Amino acid sequence: MSLLALSLTLLLGQTPSPTATPQEAPLVEPAAQQEQAPTLEELERTARELEVKQLRAQVELLQAELEAQQSQQQEDQARLQTMEQREAVVSARAQALEQLRQQRVESLNSGYQWMITTDQLLEEGDFSVGPAITSARQDLSDALANAVQSGQGDAARFIGRAIDRIGFAEEAVEHRDTITARQHLQNAGYELRLAWRLSIQRSGATLVNQ
Repeated sequence: MSLLALSLTLLLGQTPSPTATPQEAPLVEPAAQQEQAPTLEELERTARELEVKQLRAQVELLQAELEAQQSQQQEDQARLQTMEQREAVVSARAQALEQLRQQRVESLNSGYQWMITTDQLLEEGDFSVGPAITSARQDLSDALANAVQSGQGDAARFIGRAIDRIGFAEEAVEHRDTITARQHLQNAGYELRLAWRLSIQRSGATLVNQ
């Protein structure tokens, strides 16, 4: 500053401010300061959080697998119960059929014995065969109903034919025709033997499912 300028300033009562030198100029802070490096504590906290997330994910996966396993077990249990129920039904049906078969065999045997009695009486010339024929027809009617209930169509057909033959024999007896009556009884016996062969066989899987 010149002396003239300095004097004028003093006269006006103002104190000149010193001119800032380049060295005294304030430093300008950088627009973006570098971030501070994370501390050890922060690193450990981050690691723990990551570990917790991983554990939570594993727990959720295990829960999903457990639920899937429980669902599969329930399905398997339901399927097993269904199979057991079916087996119980099949077993009960098989037992019922076996009982019917045994009853049918007994009825066939009894009816056949009454037919033999009838034939023996006729052979001796005795026409008082009414009670024997009635008993034979009753036993064979029971066997016929049994065969129908059991689904034994072939056996039922043979038994029905035998019953018809007995009816023809009864008509012949009324006409005192011993030869014809005994012939019908013989034919009835043939039909019953066929029904007998079918009835002595135990019920197979096909009948059980009927």
